Parts: sequence; structure tokens; C-alpha cells
Amino acid sequence: MTLHPVNLIQIALMTIALLGVVLTVTRPRLRAATALLAMSAAWMMFNFLEETAGFRQIWLVTPAFRLAYPPLVYLLVRGMIVAGNPIGWRDWPHTVPFLVALALTGHLDWVEHAARLSLILYGAASLWLVHRFHLAIREIRSDAGTIRLRWLVVILAIYLIDQLFDTLRMDAGWLHALWPWLNSSSAYLVQSVFSVLLAAAMIVLAIRRATLFDGLSADAVFYSGAEPVSTDTATARPSTEADMGAFGRLDTAIRSEALYSEPRLTRLEAAQASGLTERAVSRAIRAATGRNFNDYINHLRIQDVCAMMAGDITNGGSRRLIDFAFTAGFSSKSVFNEVFKREMGQTPSAYAATLRGSD
Repeated sequence: MTLHPVNLIQIALMTIALLGVVLTVTRPRLRAATALLAMSAAWMMFNFLEETAGFRQIWLVTPAFRLAYPPLVYLLVRGMIVAGNPIGWRDWPHTVPFLVALALTGHLDWVEHAARLSLILYGAASLWLVHRFHLAIREIRSDAGTIRLRWLVVILAIYLIDQLFDTLRMDAGWLHALWPWLNSSSAYLVQSVFSVLLAAAMIVLAIRRATLFDGLSADAVFYSGAEPVSTDTATARPSTEADMGAFGRLDTAIRSEALYSEPRLTRLEAAQASGLTERAVSRAIRAATGRNFNDYINHLRIQDVCAMMAGDITNGGSRRLIDFAFTAGFSSKSVFNEVFKREMGQTPSAYAATLRGSD
């Protein structure tokens, strides 16, 4: 048996993936990550056997694994976003393309076409899920700015680039003539090293970031008031007297009790304080302000920050701007700066300078 550098990389990936299985198997939220890592280890094992022990002549298995990766990545994303069991018995249809491909690896062209289609469909579905999460979280959490899952978007982008490179390396014969390196063993080695780094990054991020939030209910992600606010007055839902009355109750409750200063205020808590339902809260805020819940709460926080800044300057104080931000309910300096500039048209320091100049 002759081992090449790429085979050593395959052994490294198997080891890292199995370590990831051990680290994630006890965490229900990461069940999809466990399955993905176990599948990666199996894929590399078959790759290793095909290239070093002649297993290719017995049964060419590895092409079928290209149909297992995309649905597992999708299920991983769904498990990070939607609360509850990340994988259940109802998800069995996602395994069908992989199982069929195992029986059809003799028809390599069919498997390759199906793998490309699977990558496109599941990649788009994963990105759509993240998009829906970003819309939904702004409707129900006041700290949405700190839960943007940009790291997950980055991982998805890296994964899609990795899979595109693998597709070009394996299938794009027309490109190999123009770029011979793409069909070389060194390209295979680079892609394998990239896969190892991606697996390691996925393990670290999944474990560290899974505790940032509890996940949203499927209803919140897919159905509840997560659509962007329409700015077209011709199509926007008209405000009603009931909506405006409900907003008055809500606004009074939040301002009088300074609920906006709670960094992790949720729509549920605002609903309980005002005696409204959660959907009534969203409907009232949209009708009265054209904003979602997160933007409305941040608007109140910025108003409070501006009042504190003005009072501090009038009294000759010198408190830090970030202290005002934290007092008003912001938990992130970057989010505070972003929201302040959007609301006031200038940075907090520039606004403070303007106040001092007009004093």
C-alpha cells in the first residue's frame, strides 16, 4: 500500500470528523452536525479505501456521498435556527437521493448531474432559511442585532465555494484543457486540505455559537409576521382605530416601565406587559410606526440615549457614550453605533459634538 499526501489528509479529516462526533453527539441541537461529521468520516474512509486498497473496483461509493452532503448541511442550518428536534423521522425523504445514488454509481453521469442539482437546491434552501431567520428575529427580539448568524452565512458561503471547486475539479472537463492544474493531484490535495479546515471550523463554531440563542419556533420562522414592512402606501395594510389604540397601550407600557432598557426584551414580554397578543403587538407597531419590533424598541433606546446625552452636557458631565447605550438597553457597541447613525443620521460622537456646539 502506497500512501500519498492526499491520503494523509483523508486520515486527518476522518480523525477530526470523528472527534467532532464525540464532541457533538450529546447535544440534541447539534444532532445534524453529528450526522454530517459522521458522514464526512465515512466518505473519507471510502475515499481512502478506493485510492489505496482497490475498493473502487469492487464498488464505487464515493460519488453517491455528494448527494448526502447538501441535505445534511440544510438540516444543520435548520437545527441551528428552528427550536426543537433538528432531525426527526419525517426527514427520511432527504436520504432518498443518496440511497438511490448508491445503487446507480455505475451511471456516474446521472449521479453527477443529481449532485449538482442537489447542491443548488439545498444551498438555496439553506440561505433562504437564514434569510427567514433574520426577518423573524427582528420581529420578536430586541437584541436581534447581536444574533445575525453572519458566521453561519460565512460557513455556508465557504461550503458552497468548496463544493463548486470540487464540481469543477471532478466534472468540468472542458475547463481542464484551459486550466490543467484543476485536474491535477495538487488541486485534489488543496481541496482536501480545504475540507479539513472547513470541518474543523464547523465543529468549533457549532459548539461555541449554538448557545447564543434558543432557536425560534417553526411558526415564528416561517409564518409569524416576519415579512418586511411595505413602504408602498398603495399596498400597505391600512391602519385601523383598533391598531392605533393597541399601539397606545403598548407604547405607554413600554415607556412607563422603561421596558426598552431590558437588553433581551422579547415581543412576548412586551405583549404580557400591555395585555396584547404577540401578533397584535407586531400589527400595532407596524400600523403606527411602519417598523418591526426590534426597530421600534431601538428607536426608543436612541431617544433615551439622546436625552441622557443632552442632560449630561447641560450638567457639565463627561460620561462615556457607551455607558448611555448600555443604560438604554443596548448590549453591543457596534449595534449601538449602527442603529444611532441610522436613526439620527450621524455617529454618536458627532451628535454629541453638535449638542456641545449648540449649548
